Amino acid sequence: MKNLIKLTQTQIENLVNEATIGFRLPTYPSETIDELDELINVVKGPITDLRKTKSFKAEDEVTIQGIYQLVAEGGELHTKVQELIDLLESLDDIPERGKVGYKTSNYS
Repeated sequence: MKNLIKLTQTQIENLVNEATIGFRLPTYPSETIDELDELINVVKGPITDLRKTKSFKAEDEVTIQGIYQLVAEGGELHTKVQELIDLLESLDDIPERGKVGYKTSNYS
């Protein structure tokens, strides 16, 4: 028969706390900022680069039409981006930090 060790609630909580040290628990604010930054990087990087390097020729009309339907006003992507902008605008502004500096006086 195995010897079982009985732990108190406090001991269990201490073990859990020790196990989670060094691990970041995701939260909606931090995860949302990370995901938003990733989206911004995709728009700034690959999409911008592809826009500059790809040819929009008449023979690619089906593909071009698909892109148009996404980005035109009222298109799926345009609508979702506008929804994202509206949600971002509804958040409170980051408070301005007080000015940091040194006070100087004029001596004659």
